[in-house]
Amino acid sequence: MSHRVNDQRLQTLHATGLLDAAPVPSLDRLTSLAARLLNAGGALVTLIDADRQCFVSQHGLPDLPGDTPLRQSYCKFVVYDEAPLIVADARLDDRLRDIASEMAIAYAGYPLCAPDGSVLGSFCVVDSRRRDWTADETAILADLAAAASVEVALRLACARETAARQRTEAILNGTHDAFVSTDRSGTVLAWNAAAERMFGYPATDTLGRPLAGLVFPDRFRDLQEIADQPLPVTVTGCSGQEFPVEMTVQFVDEVVYYAFALDSAFLQALLDSLDTGVAACDNQGRLTYFNRSMREMLGCKDAAADLATEEWAEQYGIYTPDGRRRPERMPLGRAQAGEIVRGEQAMLWRDGERRFLVTNARPIDTADGRQLGAVAVVADITEAHRAEELRRARHAVAQALSVATTAQDAAIRAVEAITDELGWLCGEYWQVSEDRRRIERLSSHTTGDRDLSTFSSDRPLTFVRGEGLPGLVWHRNNEVWWHTGVMPEDMVSPGRRELHEVGMRVAVGVPVRSGRRTLGVLAFYTDVDFPYDSDTAGMFDAVGAHLGHFLERRWAEEMSLALAEARRSFNRVVEQVNDYVWTVEGVGGEPPRVVWASPNTTTVFGVVPDGVPSPTLIERLHPDDADLMVAFQEALADGEAAELECRILGFDGVTRWVWTRARARWSDGRFFVDGLSTDVTERRELADKRDELLEQERRQVEQLRSLDEMKDELAAVVIHELRNPIGVIRGYSETLLESTGLGDRERRYADVIERTTLHLQGLVDDLLDLARLAAGHISVDPGALAGDELIRDVIENHAPGAAAKHLTVVQRVGPGLALHADGRRLRQALDNIMSNAIKYTPDGGEVTVTASRDGDTVVVAVSDTGIGIPAEQYPHLFSRFFRASNATQAGIKGTGLGLAVTKAIVEAHDGTIAAGPAIGGGTTFTLRLPAL
Repeated sequence: MSHRVNDQRLQTLHATGLLDAAPVPSLDRLTSLAARLLNAGGALVTLIDADRQCFVSQHGLPDLPGDTPLRQSYCKFVVYDEAPLIVADARLDDRLRDIASEMAIAYAGYPLCAPDGSVLGSFCVVDSRRRDWTADETAILADLAAAASVEVALRLACARETAARQRTEAILNGTHDAFVSTDRSGTVLAWNAAAERMFGYPATDTLGRPLAGLVFPDRFRDLQEIADQPLPVTVTGCSGQEFPVEMTVQFVDEVVYYAFALDSAFLQALLDSLDTGVAACDNQGRLTYFNRSMREMLGCKDAAADLATEEWAEQYGIYTPDGRRRPERMPLGRAQAGEIVRGEQAMLWRDGERRFLVTNARPIDTADGRQLGAVAVVADITEAHRAEELRRARHAVAQALSVATTAQDAAIRAVEAITDELGWLCGEYWQVSEDRRRIERLSSHTTGDRDLSTFSSDRPLTFVRGEGLPGLVWHRNNEVWWHTGVMPEDMVSPGRRELHEVGMRVAVGVPVRSGRRTLGVLAFYTDVDFPYDSDTAGMFDAVGAHLGHFLERRWAEEMSLALAEARRSFNRVVEQVNDYVWTVEGVGGEPPRVVWASPNTTTVFGVVPDGVPSPTLIERLHPDDADLMVAFQEALADGEAAELECRILGFDGVTRWVWTRARARWSDGRFFVDGLSTDVTERRELADKRDELLEQERRQVEQLRSLDEMKDELAAVVIHELRNPIGVIRGYSETLLESTGLGDRERRYADVIERTTLHLQGLVDDLLDLARLAAGHISVDPGALAGDELIRDVIENHAPGAAAKHLTVVQRVGPGLALHADGRRLRQALDNIMSNAIKYTPDGGEVTVTASRDGDTVVVAVSDTGIGIPAEQYPHLFSRFFRASNATQAGIKGTGLGLAVTKAIVEAHDGTIAAGPAIGGGTTFTLRLPAL
């Protein structure tokens, strides 16, 4: 598998989202079904990443980790070979012997494919003993792998649809025009960022309100809407001030789309909408304006007003049409001097690409004769210029080839025609010697009046393979576009020192082939540093192919013999497969007639009685599938490839589901259909069972969801009811502690009540925050906030706790960390993280707090040297009630709510929080919050 194909495969794999996804029930059902149907010790769905294999579903292997290194993988061979891997005993297999596992002695795996054909992993079964897999078992496994591939395709499609929707929303919010959508009654459905800026209403205040009442003055509310045409209207914003805009309305189903654009830049927009470039200068020759097309054409942001007219060509890369020199005066400068310029051609060099331009220019005069400046209109005619250039060259080649008597004569004439028409300095034809040890120059043709005698002459010249341009083309057996300033790595030598002496900057060569064998080379040279041009290279290749065409007649007889042998080989292969292969001929008004059929008709029709000719699908079609057959025939009649899955009544009384793929063709005025039919009865039965299981699973998921909602509602009620008694207990405990007559023992009891009440109240507050989070009601009241001061205050508040454990607290908090945040909520989040760092760090450890600005983000990191978190538990760290296993084992108390609440607070501020291992041990929590 090539690197490019593997990179594309990995990109598709990550797009599915399965590598880090929660368990996928549909895949779990398929692995469970595979283990039961094949009586296997285990079944898995394995995805092959760049350096690991991930088990996204498994059955029968409870101790299997979530992923393992790629070196331990059986399934990687399924991916790399893009083919099934069936192994009876891994201990005896050359590839698996060194990694064989006791729980996977026998292995059978089939590719898990994406819609584009990329193999993402394997659907496989394993057994702990040697096992010879039967054909039926592998067929079942192949069908289950296909079903799993369908599930992967659904995940991939959903992921891509979500990404497309997000891109569309980003585009609408990034555009300068205001876009609003309403229903047919005029109620606002969507309101983009440009609409917020134009009308002053935030989107949240407009949704569900009538558009007319928001933006149209009373006198314009009955204005008739004209679809797809800009309409000048007057609108008003939230301030009540009216202003003119252009409104465009579109109706799509039940949704009405409005686009509003300010009318003040109408002329600018008009000029920018043109496909041709427009440039203008004032009467002093200073550039004053480039429209959008001109800016794109020249690759600049705007006109450079400080440039003198004689500097324009050099600044913007303008040359004469032959590309060899700068024009003496630009058309715009000539127009500024009073001249009217029409059809002036030039060549533009930009970013290694040449473009051909045609310019019309004229002075801009007032009615009283005063000159205001000049304007030029520039059109890009590159495609038309190249097409005409290549048309002339091809016509000249065709004329040369029509009078040639031999292949050598044809090559020499073709080289002369191309060199003359394209204006290249030199063209040559080289031919490989009969012993194929060297390549010899047979002709050389030059154009123009330059003296190229030292480079091009009639003297004999020979190169070996890889030497010079001809030798390199022969070596590669492919086109070469060579910028002569740099010698290719696989070139033996440049061949001729005169190449640089006469100023040849680009050399192009193409092979003249007989089949895949190079017979000669066409070589062309020019003193212009042309970038690679696919059209010119393609024309050179076409000439080379045309010259080699006469050799094809020599192959005709050999190909006929090879075709006969291929047909015999095809028949032998078809006899070995289970599919039924056939060809029928269609004659108007008559039933189709079998022209050829493979001998294995039993798989589709059962045993055909003796004396009965090979039947067609139509003859044995189940009556209820007649409409499917009609659609199948119509698709074939339209010349399309068609598929059909229908029931066939066998001669043995068995009704089979048959999947047919066919394509129509015309041959010598006759209409044929070639097809392949496969018995898929077993697959259909499995698909029906799968649908039943999926429906049952859907109902169970709905029941579980309902129970979960009831649980959350009950928890919210109970938590709310706990607040009052806890508050009463705390009030009385505070009263007791304030009493002077309370004895020491009673005061200790009251202290215990106070601490326990505070702990319960904190727990209830966390639970209430989580309940609000689940309901989407967690609230923040953001405002301008000095983040650095808040962070230092939090560190200071936790200093006693750190001192009690002899911890060193290191702070690196930068100045001026302004935030738009809710100080109370943000302090709650930082308190949770800081208290965790102190709680889980042993005596004598260290806690480090850093805060700095990173672009538009304030980054806060809290690192400790504590007990850390197992790597596999990081994905669950912010889940409700989750506690790391090592913390539980160490007996450190906690509720598992603090980090969940912290994550909710950070995300409510449009921020992010992440956790990972700290350098040298412990854990680092990183918060990213939008800076003010």
